[in-house]
Amino acid sequence: MVVLQDEMRQVLDATRVLLDEYDAISRGDKNQIGSAIERVRQSESLVVTLRSALIRELSQVGTLLVNREDVLRAAFAVEDIFGHINGIAFKMSQLPRPTAKNKKYKDAMTELLGLLIDGISKLNECVRALSINSDQSILMASQVQQIEGSIDTSYREGVAMTMKTATNVKELIVVKDVLESIENCADAMLDAADASTILALGL
Repeated sequence: MVVLQDEMRQVLDATRVLLDEYDAISRGDKNQIGSAIERVRQSESLVVTLRSALIRELSQVGTLLVNREDVLRAAFAVEDIFGHINGIAFKMSQLPRPTAKNKKYKDAMTELLGLLIDGISKLNECVRALSINSDQSILMASQVQQIEGSIDTSYREGVAMTMKTATNVKELIVVKDVLESIENCADAMLDAADASTILALGL
């Protein structure tokens, strides 16, 4: 369970980097943009290493751990979030500075990123609680679900705003891609919360 918690901590750290990246994009700081993307990549590399360690650990335990498949499913779900975090980091890096500085876009994206960080933070608490209090873990998972619902609402509002605000097709596509990638990451976050709930029920 400790390895799973370490994985989740890396996911949370990488998610927080996304706000730093957006700030760097709006300021036109290419060095900071590159640094943020590299930090995300390093965290992902650590998670892959941790996942391998977890598989080795579970194989050594063998059939002694009845719910080992649930543990592995939760680990895969947590790792899957990283694919979406990478997608957000890359797509944001394609935003032109004037677009990133646009107040309407900036407000929409920072709100979504803030909600995503809140959701991932709750998911981190959910995973940490697995080894302490399974009921608390289930409660945290339900809060993740609530935040995911808020992200869905903000995403739809953001898309509607973009349709009205975009001055050309390129701007529409690049902004909508970022908004969509955040929403997809929230879906992966919810999948991980569901996997954690299944694991908690078996403890």
